[in-house]
Amino acid sequence: MYQYFLSLRFFRSRFLTLAAFLSTMFGVAMLLIVQSVMGGYMSQLKENIRGQEAHLRIIGNGPLGLKNLSDVEDEVGAVAGVIGSAPFIERLAVYRSGVSIKPVTLAGIDPVRQAKVSDFASYLLRPGELDELLRKHHPGSGSAGEEALEEVDMPLAINDAHSLLSGQEREPLDDEELKRFFDLEWRIEILKKHRPLLVKEFPVPPAGIIVGIQSLLDRQLMLGQVLTVITLSPDTGREISERFLVTGAINTGDFQLDDSTLFADVQKVRNLLNRDLDQNASPYRYQGLRISLDEDEVAVQDLDALAEIRDAVALATARSGSLLTVQTWPEIRANLLKAVGIEKLLVYFIVLILIVFTGSMILLMLTLTVIEKTKDVGVLMSLGAPPWGVTKIFLFNGLLISMLGTALGLGLGYAFSANINEIHDLIYAVSGVELFPAEIYQMDRIPVHFYPADILWCTLPPVVVGFLASLVPATWAPRRDPIGSIQYE
Repeated sequence: MYQYFLSLRFFRSRFLTLAAFLSTMFGVAMLLIVQSVMGGYMSQLKENIRGQEAHLRIIGNGPLGLKNLSDVEDEVGAVAGVIGSAPFIERLAVYRSGVSIKPVTLAGIDPVRQAKVSDFASYLLRPGELDELLRKHHPGSGSAGEEALEEVDMPLAINDAHSLLSGQEREPLDDEELKRFFDLEWRIEILKKHRPLLVKEFPVPPAGIIVGIQSLLDRQLMLGQVLTVITLSPDTGREISERFLVTGAINTGDFQLDDSTLFADVQKVRNLLNRDLDQNASPYRYQGLRISLDEDEVAVQDLDALAEIRDAVALATARSGSLLTVQTWPEIRANLLKAVGIEKLLVYFIVLILIVFTGSMILLMLTLTVIEKTKDVGVLMSLGAPPWGVTKIFLFNGLLISMLGTALGLGLGYAFSANINEIHDLIYAVSGVELFPAEIYQMDRIPVHFYPADILWCTLPPVVVGFLASLVPATWAPRRDPIGSIQYE
């Protein structure tokens, strides 16, 4: 029992002990913050990919896309675990609105079917939600509005938009609400409400198009705006264009998608691509098919289970007479996911160097303590204390530093990570420095996720390093000559 009492006394007796303790605490806190943010980034990235795509994606290999769509759907629908499918088209394009031109992705979808295979219905904003958001973050027009616009902190406004209208917190739109965005009646209503001067110019409004929320928040586009989408013909390569009317907005939390993707009815996009065909040329069909799986039957997070059903779907598509590419949702952005995983591992080992440095401080501190307490050790051993008892004093001292520092470091790291977005907003408000630019990281908030394995790997290294650093001075202490130590003193 005396070992623990003496160890606590030694713990409080040196400034170097406090330095080693604080180094351990801040090192563990930094390790947990890095792991939680990188883990959250990976988790959010996977969630975005899964929500935007589907469990599986079939791509037509030919220049004219997926042929025999109905046959492919029939064959794939017969595969165990498949519960839905949705055709899609994605083309690189640019839109022109007034004098502004911007490159975008033109996505042709069937909104009802798309909602069955992805989180599209949760991402799409209802008119009331969108109006509330625009009223909150868009000042009025005129000189007063321009002055108010200068006072709007757009990065914080965009961040607040995601937290206010996150798809995870909202009731998904039903089929009738989804269809409405492309209906003629809704287009007429949008035009009358937001662009009444254009009603005479467009007695029949152009086809509806859904834009990303970023385009509306930073005033690239507005509801009721008529824009011209320009792309290239898949047959001739010549320029083709079509006018569309902005009828709604989508909020996925993925900056790139919310900023530069336009969603239109898949048949309208298909008609546009088939507008400039050479004589006797085959029409463009669909680019591919998104497939939804029954998550109660298929473990969609299990890569092996996904690969197994992917192979079954590929075999089914072969029976339809089409040579197609089948991808699982992790394979769609495989390189990005691998890169983030490697970055997480590299950052972990870089921060781990600080933990090793902390171990060297513990080693130095205990070595100096052993030298300083030579007289005490000599007295203890003269009174009959066994060598193991002396070893335990210094061993427990090192473990106490590492374990207490680890525990407080975990608490500090958790508190910082849990409030990291508020801290970021405060830093931005004070300094104007944006530490997590959405246009770079493709997310409008800093994601955080605490995995049990990450917490374990933040706990074990400092404790193990502290134990190993304590072992050398702790075993050296009882080997010093106790009689010589007393004579020296």
